[in-house]
Amino acid sequence: MVKALREAGFRAYWAGGCVRDLVMGHEPQDYDVATDARPEQVMKLFPKTVPVGVSFGVVKVLLDNDEFEVATFRSDGRYLDGRHPVEVHFADAAARHC
Repeated sequence: MVKALREAGFRAYWAGGCVRDLVMGHEPQDYDVATDARPEQVMKLFPKTVPVGVSFGVVKVLLDNDEFEVATFRSDGRYLDGRHPVEVHFADAAARHC
């Protein structure tokens, strides 16, 4: 997954719980990827995708027998409900929310 994104010219990194699990020597239960590829680029690159949160930059990719949650690097705006940002700005890996 990460390799395919990188070979297509994007930055991509394993993220979230799968990194923690691997460091602890456990088999990951799920896989998260952070990338500079926009959702439409991810959906174009992989034939089986589910746009679970495209407006937030999140696409689920179904590859072989695994599911990967792929999120575009972003900076979030204000939160009115404590869970969903009012606005999202796609960014690079170094972006910081100010």
